[in-house]
Amino acid sequence: MSSRKKQTYAQQAVGLATMGLPLPSPVQKFFTTRLGALLFVVAVPALLATGVITVTFNNGMPSVQFNQQRAAVVEQQVQAEAIRAAQAAENYRAQRQQQNSVR
Repeated sequence: MSSRKKQTYAQQAVGLATMGLPLPSPVQKFFTTRLGALLFVVAVPALLATGVITVTFNNGMPSVQFNQQRAAVVEQQVQAEAIRAAQAAENYRAQRQQQNSVR
């Protein structure tokens, strides 16, 4: 007798959220794995908030659109922020190293 592995809350929520969506079986199975559920819970709200993905309802059926132009703009913003953060971290490390060498 095989026992089912316990699902995380994220897996349960994603399973419910994607139940009515017309997704291919492999995609549905991926979203119910631990990694897939985590990506879904983190990435989908971020993509919705940034406007990369939009959801509209026609006669009660959800329709998902992917905005490639918005995705390109968001990608550029993320790259610029990553560069800025790396430079700030390097400056902080240099200051800490300089302070430690003075002591």
